[in-house]
Amino acid sequence: MRISLLSMVVFTFAMSSAQAEDFPLASCAGWDGTLVSRTGTDSRAAVMEGNVNQANFQEYCERDPGYETVAHGGKLTVEQCVAMYLKENGKDTYRSTADCRKGTLSFVPPGGEPLRATFPLPEDADVSCSSGMPPLIKQFTMLCPKAARKFKMLQGE
Repeated sequence: MRISLLSMVVFTFAMSSAQAEDFPLASCAGWDGTLVSRTGTDSRAAVMEGNVNQANFQEYCERDPGYETVAHGGKLTVEQCVAMYLKENGKDTYRSTADCRKGTLSFVPPGGEPLRATFPLPEDADVSCSSGMPPLIKQFTMLCPKAARKFKMLQGE
């Protein structure tokens, strides 16, 4: 019994770390966060919470859209870049809530005003990277996949 219980714990831990999902934050050049929890999917009170960690900053600094690293003409190594962002933003947390029936989403960034969106978006809505809408659209599809399907927001459907 001990071996099977230990095996289940190890297997569960391995699965949960392997299935880490992004918390969509990046619109064009920024980093994504890591999803910590998601509850109430497809409900009137759907919630997802996330944070940022070393892996998020590692991906960002390797991609280096801000030309901060030596490889892209900047002054920092990738390791220095990661350390800098960990120090500046490593405690940031994020939260999005959705009312899937109403098609509303509210995203609360750290230290900022909530961003709100109502879906489906108007046909002439700005969904470019610079509008900030791509991560909000992705957050809504993660919290409200049934509504997203109904609004034809999921690719391939």
